[in-house]
Amino acid sequence: MLFSGRLLALLASLVVAGADAATTVVLPGSMCPGGDRVFADGFDAPSAIPHDPSNGSGGAAPGDYLRSISVPGIGTRSYYVHVPVAYDGSSAWPLLVALHGSAGSAAAAPSYAAQIRADWSGIADAGGFIVLAPIATGSQGGWVVDPEQPFPNGDVAAILAEVADVESAYDIERSRVHLWGFSAGGHLAHWLALRETGLLAAYAVSAGALQPLTCTDAGPPTCASVLGGTPRKIPLDIHIGNSDPLYTYAIYDVIHDRQRFQAGGWVRNRNLYVVVFSGGHIYTVPQLDEIWDHLCPFALGP
Repeated sequence: MLFSGRLLALLASLVVAGADAATTVVLPGSMCPGGDRVFADGFDAPSAIPHDPSNGSGGAAPGDYLRSISVPGIGTRSYYVHVPVAYDGSSAWPLLVALHGSAGSAAAAPSYAAQIRADWSGIADAGGFIVLAPIATGSQGGWVVDPEQPFPNGDVAAILAEVADVESAYDIERSRVHLWGFSAGGHLAHWLALRETGLLAAYAVSAGALQPLTCTDAGPPTCASVLGGTPRKIPLDIHIGNSDPLYTYAIYDVIHDRQRFQAGGWVRNRNLYVVVFSGGHIYTVPQLDEIWDHLCPFALGP
């Protein structure tokens, strides 16, 4: 489909939102059955529930689909979407954007994105949210982004366009757009979420690292300046295996990401969840279920 004027307006609103003074709202536990840990421990007082429906319509539902859009300056991009069977367009639903890891080749990237969608689909059906799985475009099946260029660029610009397309096709609760990434997708999730902290309600990474895409301890920019300077401490879940090479490898050093976030103002088990599991460079579907429990209670407020 063509990238319409409505979609351009939606994309512009996403980019502008990142510059606004957004807040984090903790939702009532009833909105996330089984996943209301952060609400239960009294991190935030009950407040008005944000509601920002996209009022999109016309998208095929329910089921699994491959959608294509034309992005100005980039070209045609395709992505996968899962719409749960309970979706009927009568109310706005949360959205989860799921980023796959490096596929090894450009030809393999679509199958990696499709697998990510499949792994999240059962959780989406039970939790009541739509899944968007973008496809990386790098020659090695990884994500294309230049951290030194203005935001957004490369695959991130395409991802934001795909979010706008989903918002046009389905009724999305824009106060509850979440992001998750695995491996290279986790590296990118850190950069995207921390570059514009007013875009997302919350995000998560599995086997992903702050260094070197988002920041390094030596800089530039330093992790201390990036994390300490963010106007909003966006809620975050980190899952990492204790035998994952990224856990202790000096370039990535995920073992110390928890301390970096806490030094930057995040609070453990309130807006920062860190799960170190026994295993390597992997994620499991049960872990995705736990991750959703941590993401679900958060919404983006004005």
